[in-house]
Amino acid sequence: MTEKHEGGSLQDHELIEQAVDLAIKKTFAILGVDIEKPESVEAFREDLRFGRKMRKMSDHGNFVLVAGVIGGLLYALWYGIKASFGMKS
Repeated sequence: MTEKHEGGSLQDHELIEQAVDLAIKKTFAILGVDIEKPESVEAFREDLRFGRKMRKMSDHGNFVLVAGVIGGLLYALWYGIKASFGMKS
């Protein structure tokens, strides 16, 4: 007779755990990571950190670009207003 465990038999629980472990290994293998090797996992984590840094730098770069364009437009507008009133700088 099989031993009962919360939500099913212990045998079912072990089978589910094995299936989950295999799915995780396959998923990481597709990403090029051998989860059995700590150096492979650490290299993957470093790649993720690098991607995060690049995204943040890109976001910052986009802000600088937009701020520069807006600043240029405001300067051109101010220069146009001054020119229309005949003001010299």
